[in-house]
Amino acid sequence: MAQDPTKARLLEAAGEEFAEKGFEAARVRKICIRAEANVASVNYHFGDKEQLYIQAVLEAHRCGMSGQPVLPGEETCPAVRLRAFIHHFLDNVLAMNRSNTWHHALMLREMLKPTSACEALVKESIRPRFQALQAILRDVCPGADDRRLHALGFSLIGQCLHYKMARAVTERLIGSEAYESLDLDYLTEHITAFTLAALGLAAPFDREGSPGRLLESRILAN
Repeated sequence: MAQDPTKARLLEAAGEEFAEKGFEAARVRKICIRAEANVASVNYHFGDKEQLYIQAVLEAHRCGMSGQPVLPGEETCPAVRLRAFIHHFLDNVLAMNRSNTWHHALMLREMLKPTSACEALVKESIRPRFQALQAILRDVCPGADDRRLHALGFSLIGQCLHYKMARAVTERLIGSEAYESLDLDYLTEHITAFTLAALGLAAPFDREGSPGRLLESRILAN
């Protein structure tokens, strides 16, 4: 069923307002002016300002992330599944760099200064993705405890998020052209190879910084 047009306009206007000013500084009246709707419509469709904000954050994340990663089946070796996860995650991270929409600005606000929306965001979208990554890492390191698996997962995610969170500094550090050369395919292969080497699924990088070969016996063992 199509979304109510007033509700859709309110959500879009709220996203823009919250992205520009944050939750505290944003005003419901200004949102309604943007949406060409009356103030009562916020209560009718969302309940209150906080619920409107939560729905705007969830909408921002849905628009910024192209669905759940489609990973190869469990019968596929962990190295291939890990690469698929990294490619999907990086594709969405780098897409943020190509967009000036309110969706990404609002997500950055929420990541840097979490609000009540964070719990809903983690439950609905972030946790399922993290659990998929943890399942892959558990196949790679079947003897690892949860603390180790968490640290491994965050190490991988941190590599990917760097290319969004530190873009302003990185571009000034190496120049825009060099930064743009770190495209999706290059970074997918680099982060995959770097992670596989750290996990013992590939030989170490050589003296020229090139990835080592996959260790087939280690892969097959998993």
